[in-house]
Amino acid sequence: MRKWLWIAKNILHFAGNLDTHIGSRLGFSGALMVGVTSSGNILLQLNKDYALGCKGTVLELPRDRIIYKSVKDNGFWELEESKFLARGLIKVSQKPRARVALLDIGANTGLVTLQAMNLSKTTNEVFLFEPVPRHASAIKQNLMNLSDVHINEFALSDKNGRADIFTQSTNHGNTSLLNSVVPTINMITTQIELVETTQYCKDFLNDFDGYVIKCDTQGMDALILSRFPLHIWKNCESAVIEVWSISEVDKKDVENLLSMCETFDHVSWHPEAGNGRAIKLNEVREFWLSKSGTSRNLFLSNNI
Repeated sequence: MRKWLWIAKNILHFAGNLDTHIGSRLGFSGALMVGVTSSGNILLQLNKDYALGCKGTVLELPRDRIIYKSVKDNGFWELEESKFLARGLIKVSQKPRARVALLDIGANTGLVTLQAMNLSKTTNEVFLFEPVPRHASAIKQNLMNLSDVHINEFALSDKNGRADIFTQSTNHGNTSLLNSVVPTINMITTQIELVETTQYCKDFLNDFDGYVIKCDTQGMDALILSRFPLHIWKNCESAVIEVWSISEVDKKDVENLLSMCETFDHVSWHPEAGNGRAIKLNEVREFWLSKSGTSRNLFLSNNI
């Protein structure tokens, strides 16, 4: 029996690399398509327990070749990133009577936050920023069982106003106010609202005792995060920042942001800062301003 189970497991693992995932279709793993929403998003039902939810949980996603396929085939999305955020939430929530906020800037469909909250089992408030209506609609479905969730259907910026945002049709996670990072073939353009970052922080975020931050805005991260008050960074337990080394990034924004991140104990390109993976902020600065056209995830934490 063990031998046959081993053979079956390896067959399903091999099938997972195919376009049609046998495990998900048979209900052994991943998720099964169960419907379509009025906005054109797909409803996927988890075939087993995952960090995204227990077996039977229904998630809403645009049908693309990256995030949708990962959830359908494997039942998760950016899991290591979510585990890192969950560790930060657990640690900062242990402080007596601490009021904690998880900030997800560029939330897409909210999957990273959903996994982090399920893994941490904390009761902190959550602020998600997602300006694309189709993605924000999915967040409402995906996070419907969480309390104290604030879904902000606009993009943080250096000013108030409106602008076009661009989405790669085959990868809805690649959405940016910078059209240079999104392929022009079948590019989706949406007009969205912009809200000035510093004023939003003063109005809604200044009264918390601790913060955990995830920022993934395809090149706008330095502009947004450098406008967070120093108070937030001093009380930030951990942060994941997607660093895009592109010409549109302003050196002043990078310098201002990194100067406020000097209090973090661990800086790394990897969620586990041990085993020689720790780096200095100077290395981050050099990469961010190198204009190499590439991107990496930056992990900042305090004694995790």
